[in-house]
Amino acid sequence: MENRFRRAALLCAMLLSPAAPRAAVEITLWDFFSGGDGLRWRQLVDAFNRSQGEYHVTGTTLPWGDAFYSRVHQAIAAGEAPEVVTYHLSRFPAGLERGDLRPIPESELRTVGLAYQDFAPALVDLSKGRSAAPGEPGAVYGVPLDTHTSLLYYNKGLLKKAGLLGPDGRPLDLAGLDAFTAALKKLGSDTDQLPLALSTANDPVTPFRLWYTLLAQQGGSLSAGDQLRLDQIDTLGKNALQVMADWTRDGLIPARATRRQALAFFTMGNAALLFGGDGEVPTLVDLRRKGVLAFDYGVMAFPRLYARPAAFADSHELCIPASAGRPISAEKLKGVLRFIAYVEKHADVWAGGGHLPAYLPVLSGPALAELAPVNQYAAQAASQVSFVPRSPVFGVGGPVYAAVSDLMVPALTGQVAVPEALARFRQQVENLSE
Repeated sequence: MENRFRRAALLCAMLLSPAAPRAAVEITLWDFFSGGDGLRWRQLVDAFNRSQGEYHVTGTTLPWGDAFYSRVHQAIAAGEAPEVVTYHLSRFPAGLERGDLRPIPESELRTVGLAYQDFAPALVDLSKGRSAAPGEPGAVYGVPLDTHTSLLYYNKGLLKKAGLLGPDGRPLDLAGLDAFTAALKKLGSDTDQLPLALSTANDPVTPFRLWYTLLAQQGGSLSAGDQLRLDQIDTLGKNALQVMADWTRDGLIPARATRRQALAFFTMGNAALLFGGDGEVPTLVDLRRKGVLAFDYGVMAFPRLYARPAAFADSHELCIPASAGRPISAEKLKGVLRFIAYVEKHADVWAGGGHLPAYLPVLSGPALAELAPVNQYAAQAASQVSFVPRSPVFGVGGPVYAAVSDLMVPALTGQVAVPEALARFRQQVENLSE
């Protein structure tokens, strides 16, 4: 009898006691943000985890470039893919050919208060276009996070010394190829510093981005519709590379400088200008806040040197890996969508990393208008972006960059004549595209 009473009392206690809290659903995230933008990215991930208790995102940062995408593909093949990854829009053609991406229909986005009309239309259209051949026509395989583009950073003190800084603190006489080249020469002679820093060694990406920018500013393109169009490499492309080779020959840009060295030239006050991506913005912001940067600087969209304003650009996207054998569960999908919505709606934090938010309410919102130095270049830079062709050859970490290292970079230093380098470059791209 006593045991029955004990069992009854224990059952009552169990029924009346509060239920144990439900463990958060784990969401695995892989990204490639290792620089100053990486700090902002981790702030967003941590803030999402603090904002609710249903889901917990565990992020892992992997090496940028082809190594990242190979790792994602291997994980998918092994059935061990993360639930969400960062991705470059330029890499979509290669990723879709491999079957690595799962479409994200708008009906899913609407469950978390988003719609594709809320994002920069050009990015959504590009996503659909790049999905047409290898993927499902009209499908969108990633939610745009940003547009990131090539910029020009300037040392106000050195420009003022050369008489090239206006009363508004903005550069003077940089528009037009002849004026820009003359300004570089004046900066060199009047300041005794490097006129324009950019990385040219162990970094095929930066020289390609400058070359592509100059090609696009001439009205050039490497594609026509859905097809590669490489004939302009021999004409407009030659003009662009010859300009870069002439700048190197005249000591206006360094012949051999790594990305770290080029950035150091600028941050130490030994270069008047720096050509680079907007990912350098947080580095300069953080150095200035710490009191390490000893000069005032500004940032601008890359100036128009030819008829058309343009600059190389790409887009970071948030994607869900495809896995036919192990599709994402409904519960985890809900968590991924919640995370994506949080990141997009708080993209002013991400903009602190220099990139331009793709989510229109943030891009045109008051926070971005007050965010320095992004507000110095955001409007113009967003209007003059130029994306690489829809081809696996040209995506981030794609095979085109080996050809850039082997041919374009030696042409900059005079080791190979520009026409010869570009003829061989075109042939390699044609071979890679077959």
